Amino acid sequence: MKIAVLGASGACGQQLVAQAVDRGHTVTSVVRATSEVPETAGVTVSRGSLTDELFLVEALEGCDAVLSALGFRIGGLGPWNKPVDPSFLQESATAVVAAARRAGVKRLMAISSGGVGDSWDIVPGVFRLFVRCTALRHVLPRLGDMENIYLSSGLDVCMVRPSGLTDGEATGKAVVTGGFSGQAQIPRADVAAWMLDALERSPFAEQKPIITVTGAVPF
Repeated sequence: MKIAVLGASGACGQQLVAQAVDRGHTVTSVVRATSEVPETAGVTVSRGSLTDELFLVEALEGCDAVLSALGFRIGGLGPWNKPVDPSFLQESATAVVAAARRAGVKRLMAISSGGVGDSWDIVPGVFRLFVRCTALRHVLPRLGDMENIYLSSGLDVCMVRPSGLTDGEATGKAVVTGGFSGQAQIPRADVAAWMLDALERSPFAEQKPIITVTGAVPF
């Protein structure tokens, strides 16, 4: 399979690229012009503006699917911090959908977050309080905007909503859950593995799965 990974220079994006190559897929790493991404076997690096439809059409040409690990640049979790470019995810999602249609790509996955959209009411109250008291209060609504653009695109779409992200080793224990409890966490390596497993099945079984390793709540 030929896969385009958006945001391939970030922590989740690097995991997606490395694991996809290990599975025998061909990868195009789509990154900002200033990003430093090594050229490796099985990987083509495409640099440009991630809100530029024409650039994205060229980057996605010939791909079977798009995996987005894009996020916001933000100075920290302090409540006074806001995304450097608040409209970035919305503008990028709009450009990605248009580019995917023009390039003939019909499948798309994106990393969102637990607590976004209709999952807000099923995450722990302590998490909702944390969001309200930190910079995340500016981030989750924007992730919701991104999700809405992708979900209304008509493509085969999966918005992956992980619990708290860590940099630990993959456990192979990621599950789809009905909510979170306690200190729900998932290594980024497990997020990438879960996404690639889901991608290798067609069509996607769920459009808005909430995934975690610890703190899973039964449906």
